[in-house]
Amino acid sequence: MSEADGMDDAVDGAMRTGLMVAGRIGEQLARMREEEQRTIAAAEEHRARQLQERFHVQRAAARAQLAPAARDDWWDKATPAMIERVHETAIAWKAYDPEVAQAAELIRDQVQARYGIHVNNTGADEASVSEALARAQQARSVAENEWTKASAARTDEVVAGAAVAGANRQDEAARQGQGEPAYDSTERRQQLADSLEGKGDREAVNSRLLADKHQGTPPTAAVTQKPSLAGTSKMAKQTGKGKTLERGGLER
Repeated sequence: MSEADGMDDAVDGAMRTGLMVAGRIGEQLARMREEEQRTIAAAEEHRARQLQERFHVQRAAARAQLAPAARDDWWDKATPAMIERVHETAIAWKAYDPEVAQAAELIRDQVQARYGIHVNNTGADEASVSEALARAQQARSVAENEWTKASAARTDEVVAGAAVAGANRQDEAARQGQGEPAYDSTERRQQLADSLEGKGDREAVNSRLLADKHQGTPPTAAVTQKPSLAGTSKMAKQTGKGKTLERGGLER
């Protein structure tokens, strides 16, 4: 047997195993779809409508994923991993959509014609299938956990941002209620300029007014915001520079 023949056998075996694993994962997902349908049927009207809309979105995504598999040119370039993915999706959704059911039949026929493998009975070694299935399930679990963590982090950011915005609006409303001008306004800055008139040298006053102009939010808002890494780094550099100058002055 030549080296090429051995490679072909390895690819063939891997594809048989991959298709079998994809089929079993698809069956698991199909059972999840079935459970979702029972949940929708038992839910109250508003909740059922939300769940049904999500179901329709997921089904539309499945159709979109399977659409390229209807073309011969897709099969001419498809890798085993690509074929396994469409097979998994077709198995998961074929019971809930006639279009997907047709795609599942097409995938079965193409795999049989091009690779001589029957997707429902690939002839893969059961031990290899079980091992590959365990790895695939673990990878899916890790991916789902990461997605859950990322979603929770985004939710925390939104809540924190809303809290800061609400606090700033309350501060602004309190000032306006007391007859004070808005913090980020020309009127308030003019009041500040008037109060500084005649106090200290003109350069210091101008510096104070310029800094106030660039500070678009009240000082109370600053305590709710985390300093950026860039700002922290810049401050550290300026502090180090100041210390160097001080040492230079003492040496002189």
